[in-house]
Amino acid sequence: MSSTVQICLRHPGDPAAAMARIAVALDVPGYFASADEFAFTLRSDPWTTPDGVLSVDLSALDRELYGTGDDTAFAPYDFELSLELRNVPAQARQELLERAGRAVFDRLTGLNVPLAFGDGTDLFADFLPGRGVREFPPGVSWDEDARDTWFEPSLHGSRPAPSFDKERTSPARPSHGAVRVYETDGLLQIVPWGEAGPVTPVASVRAQAGPALLGRLLAEELERSTPPSPQKNDPWPWVSGTARLSPEEYARTAVSIDVRVAEGAVQAVPLGAADDALAERRPGPWDDEAAGELVLRLIGRLRAHAPT
Repeated sequence: MSSTVQICLRHPGDPAAAMARIAVALDVPGYFASADEFAFTLRSDPWTTPDGVLSVDLSALDRELYGTGDDTAFAPYDFELSLELRNVPAQARQELLERAGRAVFDRLTGLNVPLAFGDGTDLFADFLPGRGVREFPPGVSWDEDARDTWFEPSLHGSRPAPSFDKERTSPARPSHGAVRVYETDGLLQIVPWGEAGPVTPVASVRAQAGPALLGRLLAEELERSTPPSPQKNDPWPWVSGTARLSPEEYARTAVSIDVRVAEGAVQAVPLGAADDALAERRPGPWDDEAAGELVLRLIGRLRAHAPT
């Protein structure tokens, strides 16, 4: 009996791009980012019981475990979602976990990328754009022993279909959009800011993760701020809750920056009572690391000016 189930994705682009699309598809309020993985939770219907918590981690596919080519059913994929269910009765956990995993898998077919769903030993289902979902009977393993059952020429063959090749799309290079970055105790919250105000999902990251990852997240969240109908969930319970502060405490202790991309430049402006002279403008094309450095530098200056 496995304590987790897995959903593997064949997704063009980097992990931050994959996470942003997954978060939107699953309607999550926010996610945590680190150098190695992304994490979020799903609660209540339609994912689990009223008290259940489905913990989800996104990471690069484990090549040592799954191999390459047609070594295993999971080998052609790029990323792995690992799902674990907590706060449910032990005797029902496995059934509820598989049911929750299947609900996530079904929702993610809307991304229209190849997917596979299974656990530590077995393959339950897979999805291929244009073909749809393929169900597997109980006991079909994802390893080479069941290759005759799970082999898909478009994925596992020596000449995969061109639409599923390994070419990467270019990372997001936003030309317009707005986010607000909030910081408390080294935790940064990147909130997309649409025309009507804050939207979700929020990207949360520690300052110590560095400017390159911060800049990559800024780029993805700036992209999220510009669709005609961005998600309108209230981001503030996530923002203050992940900082483990009440909304009032968070508002009192956080520093914040308005970050906008327009007219070929990135502009970062402190909010609140901060000195307007601290604002910065960086012209030129988008650069992840430079954008991350700009925000971290400005937060450092805000903290230096903040009352003690």
